[in-house]
Amino acid sequence: IKVENPVNDDILTVSLIRCIDEQKDNEAEKNQILRTALGAAEAANNAKTEFLSRMSHEIRTPMNAIIGMTAIALSALDNKERISDCLAKIGISARFLLSLINDILDMSRIESGRMNLAHEKFDFEEMINGLSSLFYPQAEEKGLKFNTVIEGVTEELYIGDSLRLRQILLNILSNALKFTPSGGRIQFTIRQMSRGDKDAWLRFTVSDTGIGMSKVFQKHLFESFEQENPNISIKYGGTGLGLAICKNLVTLMGGSINVHSIEGVGSEFCVDVKLGLTEESYRRKNFDILKLRDLKTLIVDDDIVTCEHASLIMSDLGLQAEYVTSGASAVLEIEKGIREMKPYDIVLVDLKMPDMDGIQTAKAIRRLVGSETLVVVMTAYEWKEIEADARRAGVDFFITKPLFRSELVDLFEKINDFSEAVYEPETAKGEIQFAGERILLVEDNELNLEVAASLLEMKGLTIESACNGLQALEKFCSTPVGYYDAVLMDIRMPVMDGLEAARNIRLFDKSDAQTIPIIAMTANAFDEDVEKSHAAGMNAHLAKPIDPEKLFAVLQEFI
Repeated sequence: IKVENPVNDDILTVSLIRCIDEQKDNEAEKNQILRTALGAAEAANNAKTEFLSRMSHEIRTPMNAIIGMTAIALSALDNKERISDCLAKIGISARFLLSLINDILDMSRIESGRMNLAHEKFDFEEMINGLSSLFYPQAEEKGLKFNTVIEGVTEELYIGDSLRLRQILLNILSNALKFTPSGGRIQFTIRQMSRGDKDAWLRFTVSDTGIGMSKVFQKHLFESFEQENPNISIKYGGTGLGLAICKNLVTLMGGSINVHSIEGVGSEFCVDVKLGLTEESYRRKNFDILKLRDLKTLIVDDDIVTCEHASLIMSDLGLQAEYVTSGASAVLEIEKGIREMKPYDIVLVDLKMPDMDGIQTAKAIRRLVGSETLVVVMTAYEWKEIEADARRAGVDFFITKPLFRSELVDLFEKINDFSEAVYEPETAKGEIQFAGERILLVEDNELNLEVAASLLEMKGLTIESACNGLQALEKFCSTPVGYYDAVLMDIRMPVMDGLEAARNIRLFDKSDAQTIPIIAMTANAFDEDVEKSHAAGMNAHLAKPIDPEKLFAVLQEFI
């Protein structure tokens, strides 16, 4: 910069030097951040496009079946068999569509941080038996060997979110069933790893002999919408959301999920979760076992883990038992007992064993001992179809696998009076039927109203309807005490919604206003929606589409 000197007119030259290295470094860093953000945005956009494309395909597939089968049924109204087939396929497609929507909603709740876990007592035996009874027939139909094994002793009750735990296990077991070809094997193992004063760690392991996964894909297995290749989705279906949901749910529970897999050999998923213990966990059901202490018991099962587990429970009950792993070995062991004048009093034999099954073993035992020994068949399968053959073979009792302590206690209570122990087939649970109880059905959608009313009337209920919350409130207030036995309430309705209607019913000056069961039947399926229903005074919350059996069970509970 040239500056003129005012004193002598000389010209002064001033040089200014500024270092811009830092500025350039900052600009380079900012540019890199922008490039990274741009890359992330483009990747997110591509992922969204891919997701929408995949969802379009996944949603259109069952929708196509629903629309197509509806058209076929309408064109064959005089063919009852054809209509029945169409309705069955519509039901399958509708349930698949619902599971798809539930996966998307679950992922949305997890990513937004709105997924809340329940912390309540649940029946562990009931949950495991429910899963087993669901997968045993499916595996048998596909030609797979499915086995549920409990290692060691578990509690009868735990505290946690049984619905989400069941969802995790259901997803992993479904994948094992889906990706294991006919002739393969799936094993579901449960073990209580440790037990403290207030909680216990449980490990659930699902191993299969399916198609397996590459090591590269295993690194991305729990990421959203990930599938090893497009052919997987085409051949087996699915969205790639299930395992991502499982991973997030297990993390919310404070647990872990791991996988080990070899392509063409199979996979093993291992889930560890911590569950709370209740006071009831410590108080086990006991009975007078003095009459049983001297009884000699033999366990027969081709799965040695099942044998060891049953023996462990016997030991926990103060009894002793021996075991063998085949029907032929059981016959030899019983012959040995007869020779040594130490015959077996009770034999627990698995129904499905290679070479010599449970019924054949029972026949062989009866030829040796007559009626002196009690024979109990253990099975995970429905036994009604083979009940007559089993009775003729000499089977006295049936018991469900996997074995739980409470089931063996119930069995021993039945046979405690040894002289009168005769097998009596258990009666199936009676079908739920009502006797004309009056229900106020509140629904603004005419089609939903028609469907719900028809289902309820088929069960013997009397139905009166209201098209909004205000009309429901007026009907309840204007009728005598006890006129309605329950209210089935939609949430989103014009004039007055279901929550406001429920609150007003609870506030009304009528003796049954506080006691009448109010049950939400709504498409609002989020956890916060359930909380709002309870806060408004509702007794239960059923998400649409309504599962008829669940609806009838809830009504039976509250009426």
